[in-house]
Amino acid sequence: MNNVTDCKTGRSCTGCSMCAVVCPKKAISINLSQDGFYLPILDADKCVNCGLCQKVCYKFDLSYQKSSNGNLPVCFSAVNKNNSELLSSSSGGVSIELMKQCLRMGYYVVGVAYDSTDNIAKTKIAMNESELEPFKGSKYFQSDTLDAFSNVIKDKTEQKYAIFGTPCQIYAFSKAAELQKSRDKYILVDIFCHGCPSLNLWKKYLEYSKEKYGESEFDEIKFRSKTHGWHEFCFDFKKQSKQYSSSKYSDPFYELFFSMDAMNEACYDCVARSSIEKADIRLGDFWGKRFDLDIKGVSAVVTQTGLGQRLFEAVKDKFYCQPMNFDEIIAAQSYGKPHSVKTDDRLQTLSLLSSNLSMTNIIKKHRKLLPAKIKVKNLLKNGLKHLPTGIYNTLKSVIHKTGD
Repeated sequence: MNNVTDCKTGRSCTGCSMCAVVCPKKAISINLSQDGFYLPILDADKCVNCGLCQKVCYKFDLSYQKSSNGNLPVCFSAVNKNNSELLSSSSGGVSIELMKQCLRMGYYVVGVAYDSTDNIAKTKIAMNESELEPFKGSKYFQSDTLDAFSNVIKDKTEQKYAIFGTPCQIYAFSKAAELQKSRDKYILVDIFCHGCPSLNLWKKYLEYSKEKYGESEFDEIKFRSKTHGWHEFCFDFKKQSKQYSSSKYSDPFYELFFSMDAMNEACYDCVARSSIEKADIRLGDFWGKRFDLDIKGVSAVVTQTGLGQRLFEAVKDKFYCQPMNFDEIIAAQSYGKPHSVKTDDRLQTLSLLSSNLSMTNIIKKHRKLLPAKIKVKNLLKNGLKHLPTGIYNTLKSVIHKTGD
């Protein structure tokens, strides 16, 4: 069985869709599973077992391992000097400037936008700056890459593309480009990734938010808004002149997201998350002690290749930058750190999210699964957030100084 359905490697599907993109017989389609993850479906009657799908698939490349960090990349912290761009971004406002520069260099930009019709994240192609705006901000679930990746891979012209995606998506895209001997047509930019939760979590949360705010639809949804500050994860929902912001104290989406009980199976010990060898640049929030009191946002920029370094140098004057140590950047990231999976809790949580229960009832049932230690920790964290900002920040500084 020389196709993507072979389970011999033990690795799980990331949902990147590249297997369907490269299949010459169109024997593979991508469906959303009951648990809310994109998975390939094989039409055995069309499959000729050519093996192309396996050649681009993360599951079958056992030589692909976590980086040893022997050759350390060039790294920076970066804060956009344009306050408007900074506040509208998820972190330091780097990706939008890189995208603009890519367009100036003749590259079309491939990024992720929110599709409000289907309520999904969708990878799209931007050919000019006016089409970049929907790419701003993180989206916290898998994107549908199939159409965009197919159009790019099948473009046999000299047109160049800059691909922005998750590490697993960039891995697969780089493998397809290597097969085509067309890697020099692309700039590849990925992110420090924590993992992708079930799309069912977003759908339940969206229903919950509509009911909470008394709206049947929203005109605009902003993920990772800075309404409460950079460190406080927040959604903004807009309907005509009205704007609603989620609570910084106990938001059900982020509560389940950070519990790690609703993630794609591949995310728990992802090699792509802990390797930077396939991207030209990796971007992320610069979490950690150094910027923990910053409320506007700071990006971590890791330039892995000469092309990546030249691209960032071309926009570097738009940022307040400092050279940084790679080890400091990854200290507060999921890089190199497997997430523990509580299999029974995960299965129960995914079952709850695919049920007819409301988000409110799902959260109540999920909290019963948590150990007492985690319940106490969550109560303390939410309690601290209710303190006046000055006292809250002082306590954070003390905690950092004591190394706790």
